[in-house]
Amino acid sequence: MLFAVASATGCVPDKFQYDREFGKSGSNRGEFLSATDIDLNKNGNLVLADGGNTRIQVLSTDGNSIMTAGESGREGYKLQSVAGLGVNHLTDDIWVCDQRGNKIVRFDAAGTPNMKVTSKMKYPMDVAIDRSGDAYVIMSKIPEIYKYDASGNFLATIGGSGKAALVFPTSIMIHDNFLFISDFGGRRVVKLDMEGKFVAEFKDKGEYEEMKGPSGMHIDKDGNLYILDLGEVPVVILSSTGKFISKLGDFGNQPGSFLYPTGVIAKSPEEIYVLDNSRNTILNFKKKPE
Repeated sequence: MLFAVASATGCVPDKFQYDREFGKSGSNRGEFLSATDIDLNKNGNLVLADGGNTRIQVLSTDGNSIMTAGESGREGYKLQSVAGLGVNHLTDDIWVCDQRGNKIVRFDAAGTPNMKVTSKMKYPMDVAIDRSGDAYVIMSKIPEIYKYDASGNFLATIGGSGKAALVFPTSIMIHDNFLFISDFGGRRVVKLDMEGKFVAEFKDKGEYEEMKGPSGMHIDKDGNLYILDLGEVPVVILSSTGKFISKLGDFGNQPGSFLYPTGVIAKSPEEIYVLDNSRNTILNFKKKPE
């Protein structure tokens, strides 16, 4: 069986090629340490959860630092640890999960913190913001999703039972009025409606292998899913129906490869960025000419 899997993964479609990378280890602007998540703002810039520096950073896709925000500490808006983040794509507010601090801190587009959410927080992992400004939060090893309004008031829990129950959720996104959650413990990506009812799940990478433990994802404008996973095929692209489209990159410590990807972003279906937590770099891949 292992030989069959190895043979199959050697034939996995690879429709993208490495173009360049940027970033390096450090604490200066444009540098980062053990970054945990990445998103896009409405201007197409990269929003980075710079975990090792306990801050967030906005970078251009050329790698230039546009803004840094956040500082380490326990009081007020200070952060103890940075897990996932979510951007309100109407306002560019950035909601940051402080996992050890059991809170979410919201920063405006200029990097000024203006709200702290603590109600019912227990190790928040990631957050997604809908068009009305409501926030949907997943927490470590909790089966439900917690919903808050734009002012940070707790509204309700959704999902959490049957196929909608999460085992160990790691990232959440909203696309086309549906919630998508990578469930590391459940070895799947699950799709729910906005009330938390089960719609579908993605549990394999085409014919090549099953999901081993998806840790992060992104969804492009066409509904394609970009998923970080364990296994022989660590970064994959699936269609909105789960059809395998392409793998992306390879493991390694050389330019063009990654050791521990913790974030993936498709600025367009032709241009993708992968965040490598270990090498402290962001890799850019572009679609190969057909």
